[in-house]
Amino acid sequence: MVLKQHDFSLPKLVLTFLVLLFGVVPYSHAADLVSIDNLQAAVQTLNFLESLPKGGAVTVGVIYASEVANSQQMAAEAVKAIDAMRGPNNREVRAAGISVDDLSHYSGHLDVIYLLTGASNHSDAIVTAIRRLRAVSISDDPACETTKCCVLLVRSGQRVEITFNSALADAAGARFSMVFMMVVKRT
Repeated sequence: MVLKQHDFSLPKLVLTFLVLLFGVVPYSHAADLVSIDNLQAAVQTLNFLESLPKGGAVTVGVIYASEVANSQQMAAEAVKAIDAMRGPNNREVRAAGISVDDLSHYSGHLDVIYLLTGASNHSDAIVTAIRRLRAVSISDDPACETTKCCVLLVRSGQRVEITFNSALADAAGARFSMVFMMVVKRT
């Protein structure tokens, strides 16, 4: 049996380190910015939204607070991830990043408002937009539950946990299936 001797020369070690640094770290950093699991769980909840229009793409506004560092980058990552997902009945999902500042005069159609971390600092503007746009707000940020600006708080871990704000759902005109209502925590 012949054992191969490994060459641990400095140039090879440096090259290996650089490959690991630039090949793995940026990807994992992007994953830290946006929880893909939480986004997927949020999009899956739309399967139970009976008031969602039956045809066409599902439109999602990814709402970010401009004053939060890297929030626009986080929104861009979330938009990219959501655009790659499929909605109810395999429908296309289209997302757009929108700052909280622009939300008050947004004139397009939105089915869903996805709130990123920090957006809940503007809960009054968000609730006003929910009523005006008749859009369901979803977030994975627990502060949204505290400030009462998200219809659904969706967080995944070992299992998906969903908290439902029935008063805000009524304001948005959102109706969910009975099966869904049986498994969510209500506030």
